Amino acid sequence: MRINVILSLLKKEFLNIIRDRKSFIIMILLPLLMFPLMIGLMSIIMTSFTKVDDVIKFGVNYEVPEDFQEFVDNYSDKYKVNIIYDTSDNLKEMFDEEKIGIYVIKNDNTYEIHFDENKTTGVAVNNIVQNIYGDYKEKYITERLNELDIDYENIKASFNIETVQESVTEMGSFVPSIISMVLVMIISSVCFSVAIDVTTSEKEKGTLETLLSLPIKKTELITSKYITVFLLSVMSGILTYISLFVTLYFSGNILEMLGVMSLHIDLSVLGIYLVSIILISLLFSGLLLSITIFSKNLKEAQNSLYPLEIFVTLVSMLPMFGIKATTKLAIVPFVNISLLFNNALSSTIDPVFVILTFVSSIVYSVILIMIISKIYNQEDILFNSKALSYISFRSGKSKTICFSVITSLLIAVIVLLLSYYFTLMFATMNKYILLSVMPITILLVVTIASILVRLDIKESFKLNKFSIKKFFILLLFFIGMRILSTYIVDLVSRLFPNIIEQYSMLNDFLSFDNIALAILVIALLPAICEELLFRGVLYNSFNKRYGVVVAIIISSLLFGIFHMNWIQGINAFILGIALSYAYYKSNSIFVPIIFHFANNLLGVLAMFNDKLNFEIGMPYSIVLIICSIILVILPLIILKNKKVKE
Repeated sequence: MRINVILSLLKKEFLNIIRDRKSFIIMILLPLLMFPLMIGLMSIIMTSFTKVDDVIKFGVNYEVPEDFQEFVDNYSDKYKVNIIYDTSDNLKEMFDEEKIGIYVIKNDNTYEIHFDENKTTGVAVNNIVQNIYGDYKEKYITERLNELDIDYENIKASFNIETVQESVTEMGSFVPSIISMVLVMIISSVCFSVAIDVTTSEKEKGTLETLLSLPIKKTELITSKYITVFLLSVMSGILTYISLFVTLYFSGNILEMLGVMSLHIDLSVLGIYLVSIILISLLFSGLLLSITIFSKNLKEAQNSLYPLEIFVTLVSMLPMFGIKATTKLAIVPFVNISLLFNNALSSTIDPVFVILTFVSSIVYSVILIMIISKIYNQEDILFNSKALSYISFRSGKSKTICFSVITSLLIAVIVLLLSYYFTLMFATMNKYILLSVMPITILLVVTIASILVRLDIKESFKLNKFSIKKFFILLLFFIGMRILSTYIVDLVSRLFPNIIEQYSMLNDFLSFDNIALAILVIALLPAICEELLFRGVLYNSFNKRYGVVVAIIISSLLFGIFHMNWIQGINAFILGIALSYAYYKSNSIFVPIIFHFANNLLGVLAMFNDKLNFEIGMPYSIVLIICSIILVILPLIILKNKKVKE
């Protein structure tokens, strides 16, 4: 690559973006003004809740003692307190007419303070009146005990309560979560805007075609665009950081109200923050450039990025739900950087988490750059002649018949990541909701992807009628594979006893008290949604590109990996082969869905009925294994015979 060419292209990109007022507002004004406006608004709201008039009026329905009146008169030099005496009904009427903002009703030894919490002045006056009565109560008790020669202060000193904050941070606990969320959203907004400007806008204006006609290598063009998006994103992050600390420095009492203990900027914190900006800018730059290039115009680009904006918002909110930085989360893209932002602001830095986040983010960025390079080498995509051909296979009538291999794998990755994100967010929910996360996520992602590529649903997912004769032949094959799977899993667990512990923990979690809900979330939902993904999406795409055998093996392998533990994974791989074969031979998605549901249903029934859990002795096991092999081979022979009617 020629450095001088890349620099010239960078100069052109920067000048084009700076000339655009909208881009200037998003890149410069948004980072600089977001925190001053946000904290200024918070300051106004907090001030309104603490602001009171010079004269505070409150009503009472009883005759106050002289010492209480004297106590009230001398309570504060900042404001004067006037007490209005009247009946309870009259005080209520005066309160409703807003002649007084608060009144006290005495019932025996109880003093009821009535106020309107929807009015900011009412809240402030209520705090003052509560303090007056609380301080007078202390004074009253002290005087009464002194008359009995009892020292009240010594009594109170004999029982002290002190709270200790184990995790002391410079900026409280909740505040870093809010700030990190705003930081991530600002950087993502800048990336969105710039990525659209350097790809879709140029395609729409025709300047991209002009650039490609010049003696410029595509790698030079890609590099200049990637660096442009990256540098402007980093710049916005740095401006946001400066704006944050300048605003907090000059915000006065708002610091204490927000729980900020110190404005000391440690070099390690500053370093982590800069690393976080760089990492998230690298990821966003690669991801957005690989998405926006497919759009034909600005409106289409903006619409395609809406789901990603929602996703970024949800991910940036994870620290607010109490999600902590762990080794596992360090390799989850975007979540790790969001947590890193939060940790930097909280001054709770884990070196291992930082290193893992850095390494994993660099790996993801390299993968995205490779994807961008591959996309930019396809002129039909750059000029919108066959943009959808790269993400799906199409028939002669321009109908999308199935996703491409790359797109289907991308859908699977998105499902896996979103399921993980949603599980983190709903971690405190009940187990029925948690178990519904994966299938519902699959359904949403597959549906959105199908709409985006205008998928022919009936053709792609094979929503066809099936032969009853073939159904029962395939059922025998599935039963045989199910029995074999049971013995293979048992053999593996005996050879590697350690892997059974993870599965035992899962079984402990899967204890239910409602059989109907258990059937819904364990049997029905997974059967429908998982078959749509693994047979309807993954199998079809690999079958179209590589043939039936490869499609069955790859889709089954991914089916096993998705179950996230060895025992279920091995079982799912073997059953995945049976389900994929049933899908292939029946030419209908309904057959594997029924088989899948039946298999899951047996598992649910076994949870509620111990009689279904039994062991078979060795002689019978050998007979059962032989029978299962026959059940597997016999249908294969029968179905190979072309005389089997549809």
